[in-house]
Amino acid sequence: MHMQRRGLYAILLIGILAGSVIPAGAVQTAPAPGEHTTSIGCNTTADLPAWADGMFNGTISRAGEVTGDVTGYVRLGRTSQRGFFSGTWNTETGQGRARGFFFGRLLVGQRTISGGSPPVPLLGILQSDASRFSVRLLSPPGRQLQVSGVRHASFLPKPDGPYDIGTTTMHLVDREREERFTDDPADSREIMLQFWYPAADSNDDRAAYMDPETFDWLKHESPIPLFWIPDGGYTSAMPHAVRNAPAVPGETFPVLLFSHGYDGVREIYTSLVEELVSHGYIVAAVQHPYVAGVTVFPDGRVVEHQPAPADPGEAEAYFEMAFDSVTGDIDFVLDCLPGMDIPLQASFDLDRVGIYGHSFGGGASAAACNRDDRVLAGAALDGYFYSDVVENGSKKPFLSLLADGHFERDASLQQMWNRTQSDIYMATAAGAAHYSYTDVGLLLTHVAPLIPRRAVGFGSIEPRRLIEIANAYTLAFFDAYLKEQPLDALLNLAGRYPEVTFDYK
Repeated sequence: MHMQRRGLYAILLIGILAGSVIPAGAVQTAPAPGEHTTSIGCNTTADLPAWADGMFNGTISRAGEVTGDVTGYVRLGRTSQRGFFSGTWNTETGQGRARGFFFGRLLVGQRTISGGSPPVPLLGILQSDASRFSVRLLSPPGRQLQVSGVRHASFLPKPDGPYDIGTTTMHLVDREREERFTDDPADSREIMLQFWYPAADSNDDRAAYMDPETFDWLKHESPIPLFWIPDGGYTSAMPHAVRNAPAVPGETFPVLLFSHGYDGVREIYTSLVEELVSHGYIVAAVQHPYVAGVTVFPDGRVVEHQPAPADPGEAEAYFEMAFDSVTGDIDFVLDCLPGMDIPLQASFDLDRVGIYGHSFGGGASAAACNRDDRVLAGAALDGYFYSDVVENGSKKPFLSLLADGHFERDASLQQMWNRTQSDIYMATAAGAAHYSYTDVGLLLTHVAPLIPRRAVGFGSIEPRRLIEIANAYTLAFFDAYLKEQPLDALLNLAGRYPEVTFDYK
């Protein structure tokens, strides 16, 4: 009994160090042998328990001969090399469950045999990368067991669509527009553009979540110092897209533009992009220099956000200029898409173009719907709206996903809603805050699990649940208006998400 308590205390201690303690009941959540209805391999989708960040399956071998199999789930800690596992095992001589933690190359846990036998300690040496793992078990002693297979784990939710995902970036220069944020009249407006797209296949070369300069910016955006997070902490986010993967041949897909929020960056919306791409969309995310928190160009130049002046009159003129720059960037990308000299261009279906964005970018998305006939529908993630859209409403079908209480506080949004004659939808998630519509809440769950999310502006709703809601509504909306899918899929989501207040007209 004392030994079992010591083992439990050790697991809890390592859990605190790793940044995440496996939730109560997690072991019971893992399916028993025979309960699986789908494979949980790295290239397939599974229904993960609420606590899990990924899954694994593999074989047990002894002296090179396969003797059984394992399958289960993982919960990552502060990095992708720390966390917990819970799963099941099967061999010719028995079956049971295994659970424990991993910390770098060390794996510690216990194995139980079905039928009530006492637990057997597990101790192993772990090797793993983005997609595979191998464990040499040192305990039970004398067995010389090896467990190896595929794994898939990420700080971000695994997309559940049928397509693998590729990504690539482009640097574009608009020679026809002066850069209004600088004093040099010879400066032309430059932007970065990142594509996510359905890929022909996946491999181990998963794209980095962001570059070091962007992560340094993100870390210092926190109102609470995150001194314990290493400079390379972004490498543990593990997005699902593969860098420069070949596009699906012979198919075209609707194109969605995405515009980030004021003082934001495109990377922190990855979970709100990858899901749509996995269901057959190409997303072109625009990085708006000087409006973005930081922009890194291919030649190494780093352009930081230019804040608004303190004087109210000057600030009003600044935000008007910033909004014009963002909408001008969107116009420029729409102009460039038909003639882009890249292999991916063959996959663009430019007869089906939509747009969405967060906050400032949500307002720009609504403006693009009104000013450009090439855009068929738009959506905003807790958007703030300006000018023509407020005065006249949206001229195209539009979806607003809102933070709790936003509609009641925002007279401009109310006016836009009342004056829109096209199809318009509004979904408000209870407990959502403005910054809930980013990846940052998901990242904080791992890198700063003891900091209350509400205290730093991320609301009370569980981050993964909010991302699931946002993706479900956005996907159903664009499926209806760009793919001519039944509108019922959107209208019936209210029954699936009772915490969402949904309205339309």
